Parts: sequence; C-alpha cells; structure tokens
Amino acid sequence: MSRKSKQYGSMLLIVLFVILVLGYLATSLNLTSWSSRDSTNRGILGTQAWLLSHSANEYVLTVMYPTPTTDNVDAICTGTRLNLNGDIRTFIEDQIIESATANCQLMALECTDRGDLDSRTFYILESTVSCGTGINEVQRSQQVWLRD
Repeated sequence: MSRKSKQYGSMLLIVLFVILVLGYLATSLNLTSWSSRDSTNRGILGTQAWLLSHSANEYVLTVMYPTPTTDNVDAICTGTRLNLNGDIRTFIEDQIIESATANCQLMALECTDRGDLDSRTFYILESTVSCGTGINEVQRSQQVWLRD
C-alpha cells in the first residue's frame, strides 16, 4: 500500500469531521438567533404592557384627584366605576389599550382597601395588562398606593 492512499483515507475522515462540526455550529447559531428574536419580542411587548398599565393607573388617578383640593378615592375604590362595565374601565379599554400597536388587553383594574392608619384609609390601585399571543404573551402589573 502506498503512502498516498493512506493519506487520502485520513483526509476523508478530517473532511467529514470538519463538515459535521460546522453543521453543528450552524445549527446552534440558528437556534441562538431564534432565541434572541423571541427575547427581543418579549422585551418590547413587556415594555409596552408596563407602559399601558402605567397609563391606566395614571388615568384613574386623574379621575380620583380632579383638582388639588378634592379627591374621589373612596367613591371610586368602593364603587363600580372600575368594574367590568364601569365607565372608567371602559374608557381605558377603548381609548388607551385598544390604541396600542400590539395585541394588548386590560386583564385587571382594581382598587383594594388596605386598612386605616392614623385616621387615614389606604388603598392599592392595581392594573394588569397583557400583550402578545401564544409563546410571546407577556403580562405586566403596576401598583399605586393611595391614601384618603
């Protein structure tokens, strides 16, 4: 057997090994690329959901405190205006959430009484917004503490 034929068989193994390694690397990079895009989508949708939740709370606060000297905290928190068909919730869903570019929806808008301290009543206003669908669905909540 000549020396040339031995080298040819060895070269074939090296070529096959290099092709397999490069194929594995290409597949790994492709998966990383998909993962990176998913993370970016979730990041953008998460930011949008957080900002919409913040906007919902800000709108409720403008209704609760229409002027610097008056407040409607107790009336709104104990009333039905934040419920499913309440006027505040309907406005937020129609004007704020639906104007978003992504598929977003207001999941919860509630105000809960946290008790009294030094003759003041404390409440928590919380809104939760969900954006996206399927594997890219993200949900963000924001709480605001209030006192009456």
